[in-house]
Amino acid sequence: MADNEMDSWDEEEEKEWQEQREQRAKGYNEARYRKEQQRRAASDLRKYRNNYPDRPKVNPCQSATLPDMQNLDFYLNKKRFKPNGEFIEVILDQWKDDYELLERNNSYIQWLFPLQEQGMNFRARMLTRTEIEMMKKDEEVQRRFIEAYKLMLGFYGIKLVNADTGEVKRTEKFEERFDNLDYHSHNNLRITRILKCLGELGFEHYQAPLVKFFLVETLVEKQLPGVKNSVLDYFLFTVKDKQQRRDLVHFAWENYEPRYKFIWGPMEQLKMYKKPSDCDSDVGWEGEHG
Repeated sequence: MADNEMDSWDEEEEKEWQEQREQRAKGYNEARYRKEQQRRAASDLRKYRNNYPDRPKVNPCQSATLPDMQNLDFYLNKKRFKPNGEFIEVILDQWKDDYELLERNNSYIQWLFPLQEQGMNFRARMLTRTEIEMMKKDEEVQRRFIEAYKLMLGFYGIKLVNADTGEVKRTEKFEERFDNLDYHSHNNLRITRILKCLGELGFEHYQAPLVKFFLVETLVEKQLPGVKNSVLDYFLFTVKDKQQRRDLVHFAWENYEPRYKFIWGPMEQLKMYKKPSDCDSDVGWEGEHG
């Protein structure tokens, strides 16, 4: 072999080694990022499920002042969302099939699904505990909330088939809507918000059916690859009911590939886990998010 050929071979080998080193470094950085993302998710969702224990208690005598009741007023159709918004009845009536508007406008989502935490729209108000109790008791608010939920489900290619149980399934246009959901990752944050809000405003029993839907679509049907991480890191651990959450973690583990890489629950307990209906004893464990 000529010297110049040897030099060329060495250069090609060095180039390959460098590419391998860069790939390993990239994989290491991605792994660190994912680990940090999962840590933040765990902390965030634990606070949510424990009703934000670090949030200052509100004086009941001051909680009903106008600035603290804007979410309630919006749901009573007394005020438009901010900024540059509409009344909720206009949204429910005229935005239902306007998917471009629902995708493009990022101001309405915090008003339709308020939380006890600040979001990106600083014109929206955090949900107060007083509002929560009042909104759960008001029939018109509850009716509008279900309609708002159905509005967003339709946007994602899903429909509510049982208003009592929260059962959901695909719509006829699901493929188009799934493509949009997979492409626009900010909708993962929106769905997390929706799931949290369900647990705040009296629809905790709607959480598990929606999470189960996304687990089936991502792990069983192999749909929505861009949503899969959010389903496991976030959606799954919004479920407030501990038993339902355990059942969902176990379902996720059963359908995750490869199973030995499943990190969202303790492996040994998952292997032994049985639903209460299958066994009188309760295997004591919690998922990765506690």
